[in-house]
Amino acid sequence: MTKNLVAVHDKAKSYDWQFTVGDQSPKYPTRYTIPATGKDPFRMLIRDYVKMEAEKDDRTHGFLDGVLRMGIAKEIQPRFMECMKLTLPDLTNAEFQAVSAAGGLIASVQNQELRQGYQAQMMDEIRHTQLEMSLRDYYVKHWRDPAGWDIAQKALYQHPGGLVSIGLFQNFNTGDPIDCIVNLNICVETAFTNILLVATPQVAVANGDHALATTFLSIQSDEARHMANGYGSIMAVLEDENNVPALNRALERHFWHSHKALDALVGWQAEYGATVRPWSYYDQWQEWVVDDFVGSFIDRLTEFGVRPPERLAKAAEDVRWSHHTVGLALAAMWPLNFWRSDAMRPADFEWFENHYPGWHDAYGGFWDAYLQMAHPSSGRLMLQELPALPPFCQVCQLPCVLPRLDLNEFRLAEWRGSKYALCSEGCEWVFRNWPEAHAGRKQFWERYDGWDLADVILDLGYVRPDGRTLIGQPTLDLERLWTIDDIRAIGYEVKNPLAGL
Repeated sequence: MTKNLVAVHDKAKSYDWQFTVGDQSPKYPTRYTIPATGKDPFRMLIRDYVKMEAEKDDRTHGFLDGVLRMGIAKEIQPRFMECMKLTLPDLTNAEFQAVSAAGGLIASVQNQELRQGYQAQMMDEIRHTQLEMSLRDYYVKHWRDPAGWDIAQKALYQHPGGLVSIGLFQNFNTGDPIDCIVNLNICVETAFTNILLVATPQVAVANGDHALATTFLSIQSDEARHMANGYGSIMAVLEDENNVPALNRALERHFWHSHKALDALVGWQAEYGATVRPWSYYDQWQEWVVDDFVGSFIDRLTEFGVRPPERLAKAAEDVRWSHHTVGLALAAMWPLNFWRSDAMRPADFEWFENHYPGWHDAYGGFWDAYLQMAHPSSGRLMLQELPALPPFCQVCQLPCVLPRLDLNEFRLAEWRGSKYALCSEGCEWVFRNWPEAHAGRKQFWERYDGWDLADVILDLGYVRPDGRTLIGQPTLDLERLWTIDDIRAIGYEVKNPLAGL
């Protein structure tokens, strides 16, 4: 930026005004002292921003047009595309919540330069939503099995995997605005989006999906600015040392929640949605979260009193197994999915065992049995083999069988006369300190307690246009797909595992 543009930037960011219309009180008050001045590390001018984003949009939409003309959609590995029916709507939900978050920060943070940084972020998040919807339009029109893509966003909000997304991302815009910044800009965008938006595109390309890789990398080019927004905000808050204890507490809470939700879903997509795996999720986590986020980003803040998350070592230990267990759980409940699952086979077994020693002993037997029950003629479901349905954690909404079935850390908490399932010590700590933020969400199994599984599927709307054939299927290669009649013939009744406790 030339000296003249620096002057223009400084003048533009110096303008401020008081609102004179309506109640301008922030929706959520803050416990932090926020200085009136701060620094936008990107020093972005609107004219530069608009030009840059327009160029990126031209490249991304132009590429989507190119892959359409070349018929590249036919080259995507089906396993990858099916898992994306959950992952991409999850990401779109995050963008919607981030739009709201940025708007709330503009109204709440009385610091003009930081507010203008969040104005640019709000426009970014809207752009990301549009890019993802364009990508999904491409999929629903040109993928060989569009069922699930056509209802993905609505289906997401009813599915247990979608509740994981809602449970994490609604905290972007609920609560103390500085805590929201810690959640959105520091934990999710700085610590975890690099794995999703930089590393996962490598998996996409390896499995034939160049369109997703191009879209994700275009989105991630904006995330760097969002990380800078978070850094600028935190540096402003750290001017008052009295803010440090609350900041560390928020970092501990949101790092743990981000780890639980994103490591489960992104790890599952990257490895169980892949036929070709260019890396292991655990190795990427060590690089991006431990080395980059903690070893670089957080380390620079330690001189101001900021501490690395206390549960970092526990998170690193869980990352070895959590996404494998989630893959097992999502496969076991395949009739309730809005995508086709796929069974892991010998080539997958070998890869997993090489990268996660002990995997076969923990998971191999499940996948062998799963494949034996794949055809409708088996008349059996993996759900019937479980002693009981696992409750979902009231905080992270993951099943309480983590990090591994034989190592699960399930516990119950009581609050205001009701009992709540929690999957780990970390989630229990979050729940006991912020019960109002989590207690109101109804358990998925509680909603359908006593229902026949066939009626649950119909209520969710997870059937194909004929009204009988399920969207979810246990493998990708069935000649005869499962129907509602097959499920009803089994006579499986959903039972809330927390009833009577």
